[in-house]
Amino acid sequence: MGNLIRKIWSHRHDFRSIIYSGYVNFRYLPFKDAIKFPIILYKPKLLRLKGKIRIDCKVRYGMVRLGFNMVSLYPNSGIIIENHGGTIVFKGNCIVGNNSAISVGKSGVVIFGNNFISTTTLRLAVYDHVLFKENVLFGWDTLVIDTDFHKLTKKSGGYNRGHAPICIGANNWFGNGCKILKRTQTPDNCVFSTGTILDGKVEAPEYSVVGCVQPLAVKATGVWRNERDDKIEY
Repeated sequence: MGNLIRKIWSHRHDFRSIIYSGYVNFRYLPFKDAIKFPIILYKPKLLRLKGKIRIDCKVRYGMVRLGFNMVSLYPNSGIIIENHGGTIVFKGNCIVGNNSAISVGKSGVVIFGNNFISTTTLRLAVYDHVLFKENVLFGWDTLVIDTDFHKLTKKSGGYNRGHAPICIGANNWFGNGCKILKRTQTPDNCVFSTGTILDGKVEAPEYSVVGCVQPLAVKATGVWRNERDDKIEY
């Protein structure tokens, strides 16, 4: 009896989450998969639930856990989820901790490889395409965003695109406070130092520690943001 009580107590947060979790599972997944409750949500704030969720592996109870309190120094505020019509794919176990938010645009696609972990305060905005390969680990306060939410007007005529895919390599570990912007591609088996900012292909060999210690650089000239004409088309 004591073991049973301890087991029930260890899953107490799952019981609190059963209504929202059931709604999301049966809203998106086939009945034979939804009945297994593979997605468990803790304290979710569901702003929009359009688009698709797909699980591309053997379905198991609680394989995707979103919003659970993992780091006591951050608010135990669960997770915010909005999907304007895009696609979310899980290829295995996925954990996104407390005080996080996921926003997917109407044509956005995000793929979580097996064993994805973000401990707390992940801000993920996917309006183009984001791929996390297997065994990706994020520390606290991570921003991943594949769009600028505006475009820049070129002095010579036309505009920049304002969005681009992101691909995060397998076995990547990111320290606290990293920012991953559009066009980022990382090699497999790398560690990224605290506060690293990425916005392009990382030219480093596998098994490297990569940091972002560099002087301020002028990255482009002849462009500016025209607030009267900066809407992006995806």
